Amino acid sequence: MTSPEQPPKSGYLQVARFLGKKPAGRAYRKAQDLLFATPDCELSAYRFHLDRTWHVAVLGDQPPEDLDRQLRTILSRGTPTSLPEEVLSELQRRRAQATTLGPWVEGHHRPGSRFLS
Repeated sequence: MTSPEQPPKSGYLQVARFLGKKPAGRAYRKAQDLLFATPDCELSAYRFHLDRTWHVAVLGDQPPEDLDRQLRTILSRGTPTSLPEEVLSELQRRRAQATTLGPWVEGHHRPGSRFLS
């Protein structure tokens, strides 16, 4: 088992940026609903504001081809992008920590709060 202090390198990562909070929220909710409805899915979805741009990221274990295709379709409403290494590391750390808490963990942070520790 991986400790929350040493997050694993993600086998799967899809990230898109969106023109606004609402489009990012729609994509995030669709991705989250899909992950929740998929048994034995080892993925996490995140929506966050970075450099004045809304992003949605899905990361974790490589999903089956059908699930990957569905996630890519959801995120295609945004623009594919990459993340700075420090942001990706923080998402991986949070994912590793959440997996120790239970099969489904949801957390929300107020706008303006620091994303990185």
